[in-house]
Amino acid sequence: MSYPRPMTLPDSFNALFDYLRSRGYAEGSILEYRRNARWVTKFMQEHGYDSYTLEAYTAVIKFIEQSGSYEELSEYEKRRYHCATVLYEFQQTGTYTFRRKKAEESIQGGLKAEIESFMDYRKTLLLAERTLQQQRLNLLRFNIFLVENGITDVNQITTEIVLKYIQERLARFTQTMIISALSSIRQFLFYLHETGRTPINFSLVVPSKSAPAEKRVPSIYSENEIGRLLDVIDRADPKGKRDYAMILIASRLGLRGSDICQLKFSELDWKQNRILLKQKKTGMPIELPLLKDVGEAIIDYLKYGRPQSDLEYVFLKHMAPYEGVTHAAFFTAIKTGMRRAGIEFQGKRKHGPHALRHSLATMLLEKETPLPVITGILGHKNPETTKIYLSVDLKSLRKCALDVPEIASDYYSGRG
Repeated sequence: MSYPRPMTLPDSFNALFDYLRSRGYAEGSILEYRRNARWVTKFMQEHGYDSYTLEAYTAVIKFIEQSGSYEELSEYEKRRYHCATVLYEFQQTGTYTFRRKKAEESIQGGLKAEIESFMDYRKTLLLAERTLQQQRLNLLRFNIFLVENGITDVNQITTEIVLKYIQERLARFTQTMIISALSSIRQFLFYLHETGRTPINFSLVVPSKSAPAEKRVPSIYSENEIGRLLDVIDRADPKGKRDYAMILIASRLGLRGSDICQLKFSELDWKQNRILLKQKKTGMPIELPLLKDVGEAIIDYLKYGRPQSDLEYVFLKHMAPYEGVTHAAFFTAIKTGMRRAGIEFQGKRKHGPHALRHSLATMLLEKETPLPVITGILGHKNPETTKIYLSVDLKSLRKCALDVPEIASDYYSGRG
């Protein structure tokens, strides 16, 4: 029996370009893919790869990430990363899901079966979807490292290889990412031992690095700054209508960016003037009033700005393929607007959807809204989370200040 010859790299790229064109991608976008495709081809030639295997793909991603984690890459580097990932998935499946995927999400071999079993177990604990996705990503990164070091079976795990991963790979991550990764690896290794897959409990060698005890003070913007941000948005432009409505929801209602990006028509109750949805982060339901200005902004976008589409999401991209807005696009819209409005956000002042959420909470505190009410508006799972906003409610803190008692003059003369 004869088998078809594997597709060459140039043929793979050409097939991908045809596929993107069939999905409505503009020629300008495809040209961007072509430029990055040439770079991937040159990289493979220089490093001796004949075909675009997982090993070659991983090498490309590792080279791109030399300057830091994905979040720290330049836009130029992110486009290369994206192109390399699109090609690998397309070559493996003949399609692409049109979302940014990292190298770890398409891992093959190694401890993949054990990871899937562990993730199935974690799902039974009814954890938030966001938590499960992060754990899976952490473990698939760990798995890539194991495969690269010849570990393809659970019985080959050693203390040395676990510590090597922590020292060589996790060292370049941010503190928050390190804490998350260590927790996921520790739980996974404990699971392997508890289920009899490994005779040794390797979770004991994973160091415990706890998050800082003190909470970070949230970044906030004044009512005047948010007003300036909304004023600079071009509402005559279809995309501007979308950005205005999304930013208005964040600043007026305090919804998380993920919930705004994935807001569905079924979650808008126009008869009762309310929004009803299950929060992506906590899985808890939340009900918020559909304020007049928010409702009008949404209607304006739906009538005069939204691309024609049968998708269930309210807010869409404004370039083909017309899919739901990504969190990154929402973040960029806010950042761009703040720059145009001349709002200072350099340094440690955050400037994404969460900053607008923080700002609303602080404004409510300044108006002496009770903490339990703010907890309900923000949809916090733990009421203690809301107390972090007390750290920026200077008006309320001043009420708690004690009068400084007078000190006898003898104290200053050293005779007290």
